[in-house]
Amino acid sequence: MKTKSLTAILLILVIFVLGCPQTEEPEPGDATEPDTGVTTGDGEDVGIDNGAEPQVGGIYKFPLDTDPPTLDPAKVTDTVSDKVIRSIFDGLVKISPEGAYIPAIAERWEANEDGTVWTFFLKENVYFHNGRQVKAEDFEYSFLRVLNPEFGSPRTWVLDKIKGANEFLDGDAQGVEGIMVLDEFTLQITLEKPFAPFLGLMSMSSSFVVPREVADEWGDLFASEPNATVGTGPFILRTWEHNNFLLLESNPEYFAGKPYVDGLRYSIIKEPLGRLQEFRARNLHHTDIPSDLLPDVMADPDEAALMVSRPLMDVYNLGFNCEKPPFKDNPTLRRAFCHAVNREFLINTVLSGVGTEATSIVPLGIFGYDAGLTGYEYNEELAKELLDEAGYPNGDGLPEITLWFDNRPPRPDICQSVQQDFARIGVNIVLKQLEWDAFLSAVDVGEPAFFQLTWLADYPDPENFLWVLLHSDQWGPPGNGTRYKNDEFDRLIDEAGVITDQARRWELYAEAERIAFEDAPWLLLFWNECTILVAPEVRDLGITALDRPPVLPSVEIEHVWFSE
Repeated sequence: MKTKSLTAILLILVIFVLGCPQTEEPEPGDATEPDTGVTTGDGEDVGIDNGAEPQVGGIYKFPLDTDPPTLDPAKVTDTVSDKVIRSIFDGLVKISPEGAYIPAIAERWEANEDGTVWTFFLKENVYFHNGRQVKAEDFEYSFLRVLNPEFGSPRTWVLDKIKGANEFLDGDAQGVEGIMVLDEFTLQITLEKPFAPFLGLMSMSSSFVVPREVADEWGDLFASEPNATVGTGPFILRTWEHNNFLLLESNPEYFAGKPYVDGLRYSIIKEPLGRLQEFRARNLHHTDIPSDLLPDVMADPDEAALMVSRPLMDVYNLGFNCEKPPFKDNPTLRRAFCHAVNREFLINTVLSGVGTEATSIVPLGIFGYDAGLTGYEYNEELAKELLDEAGYPNGDGLPEITLWFDNRPPRPDICQSVQQDFARIGVNIVLKQLEWDAFLSAVDVGEPAFFQLTWLADYPDPENFLWVLLHSDQWGPPGNGTRYKNDEFDRLIDEAGVITDQARRWELYAEAERIAFEDAPWLLLFWNECTILVAPEVRDLGITALDRPPVLPSVEIEHVWFSE
């Protein structure tokens, strides 16, 4: 039985709004006004433009649930860092609230017929925070910095499809053949072979531009403090008091126009109850809502009127390390685990109804979503049968298994619920929680056999889930923390990545996904949704399907303003 979420009625809307991302070049100025795609508590325009003239001034008080591990675009792997980075840096391309690829620093772009040669024409009014004009050679430097094997970026996969990138990564070339500066403001990228979601890669923060003179001067300390953090973005870092707050000032010379607000204060508040209390004290302009308090918030007319909600392209699952016992070479055991979890109880009770049961790897709302997959039903008897078939009748002989997760609520509560489900089939699960950065490091090196697996789409394409998270080329830090490998799956994903026929791409991704679904490297749990409280004075908070609360990585605060 599928569990319905608070905003399940909006899921169909998301398919149409974000299901087919634009891959053709948009004309400058053709982008439509942001469509929030949200519902609000009382039907009024909470956080949405009310038609009034935007006001200038004020500091947006923004919550983060952990300290950013890094502010260097070349090193980012997490959503929290990505959020702050997007306030300070820019790339060639960005994704609109509707899911289209639109200009950022690139004024426009062209691609040849087979999609292997992309020419980007840069705007000439873009300046780094130190006052220097951005030119095409700055992107060349920034891309080479990510690809430099001595630098050790965990996101080389974002750029390794460029012709000659792998030779450079292997140390067999001094440069990258496919990166060419045609003139001061024209950059040409040649790919080894066509890659349909290439513009999605260009929208990622790993593709953002940094100034050579600052990055070279500071080396590994680049973007570690205000003087070392120089980008082109709408805000300038002024203060970073680790594990407390970051203060950013609006950039008066921002190429897309000075932000309406005077600045941003990112407050690091790790507990959701603490964030809610700070929101109620008017020390935050939005907040997520603790799951156990959601019914109380909804019952309060004043607070319910401030609620904003929309479904996300955001998954919360558990991962099996397919290279570690007892899960290695035992998909039957993995499937047994998948059928042991009561997702309906988890969502309705632990999460107070916020979320939708995950039935597939590619989430609903993304092109390539396979409605024919129905998930792993909760069935204790089937789970026990599969456990027996896997060689562990009634759990006998199965070693104690540790489930690793990070300590940000409600994740401990989610894992406790799962632990109780496994106890009912005779499987003993020990819980191990860590700070976010320590958890990421452990998964990257393959330490846990069973662990929390979350992913918020970087761009709305199945490749961002199936290739990034499950292809064997992506083992470890690049994304495939489960160490899953299936040659036929890899072949299908590779083929899908180099063709532009969307119908054929869908067929290939669907076939590959069904292979992975049967192999079960993931224990599917739920698709997340953004349910937050927004202060009544906030306007034009353009929440998208790529925004996880409370971080909201895709919201552009430069467009936000405060009503009187």
